[in-house]
Amino acid sequence: MATISTNCNPGMTRYLIENTDIFKEDPITIVDVGARWGYNAEWDVFKPYLHVYCFEPDAEECKRLNATSEPYVKYLPYALGRDAGEAVLYEAKLSASTGLYKTNSSYFSRLLNRDNGITVAETTLTVHTLTEALQEFGVESIDFIKLDVEGAELDVLQGGKPYVEHPALVGILTEVRFQEEINGCPIFWQMDQHVRQSGFRLYDLKFHYQSRHALPYPGLANYRTTDGQRFFAYTTHGQMMDGDALYFRDLLVPANRQSRASASVSRLLKAAAFYELYCLNDCAAELIIEHREQLASKVDCDRLLDLLTPPAANSQGYKAYVARYFDPNRGVIAAATPGCYATAATPGLAGRILRRLKRMLAG
Repeated sequence: MATISTNCNPGMTRYLIENTDIFKEDPITIVDVGARWGYNAEWDVFKPYLHVYCFEPDAEECKRLNATSEPYVKYLPYALGRDAGEAVLYEAKLSASTGLYKTNSSYFSRLLNRDNGITVAETTLTVHTLTEALQEFGVESIDFIKLDVEGAELDVLQGGKPYVEHPALVGILTEVRFQEEINGCPIFWQMDQHVRQSGFRLYDLKFHYQSRHALPYPGLANYRTTDGQRFFAYTTHGQMMDGDALYFRDLLVPANRQSRASASVSRLLKAAAFYELYCLNDCAAELIIEHREQLASKVDCDRLLDLLTPPAANSQGYKAYVARYFDPNRGVIAAATPGCYATAATPGLAGRILRRLKRMLAG
């Protein structure tokens, strides 16, 4: 029931940013599609080598966010889809549920959170493809994409084919749905099938429950709108409705042989950094070890491995940790430093609400 986790102390990534110029000529470019309330805070570790392009169809929200955003972040009032043209935006009672797919009331009315998806207005707007939107701003490739557009996530990827298939794209973080009856949008298996064709593999999957209105389970939180009105959302049990999926392009599988052969040092280290950022230190270490010869001319690989290594009793870095872990007489059970990992402000209503509350409390 938690959203995708992030590492709040990515030591290796911070080291690369603060002690090398690896990303100076090849900065990290992230696309955030569905950026209401702001982009994901975990990406700030990449400053000053960071560019974020945020797409949100609410022009007023973009104006508000641009007023206080850093120069490396752009909030763009675009609706994105599979094809360019006109489409209907279905404005929901709960603004976070607004999207290009209309909630199926005959199904959704059975759920505890049924009022959130009530359509209160329909607006015709212009839809762009991700490809034309990025080309307008001269973006040649992207490193990571986050999608949270109430069912249109696969449509956005299909409209950004050149960027999705480009070997520079390291990972995809997307909201997914499991029940096609919610609003008729593509569901998880369709998203999974599509991105696998481009070499991506599933690394993490979290899901949320929704209770039936007939006998609801307790909510995960006391959900309130900004004006204090109570509403219903995720519950402790019930049927799986939606969730968050994290994909990376696994360079070590045969499907990505060509991408691996063309990978530069900066691209390999970007992949390792995103692995670490999303609590996949093991994958980052594997990538570094497999490409040690290529990376050694630019970075101290042993230092990077030490920074990725979890703390453990009597361990002194990567080599000592591994030796102790596989010691048949002792072994090691290493826990992360308390507080090291935190829930990401990722796709999904719960994540968006938590992010909103944190920003409000921060003033």
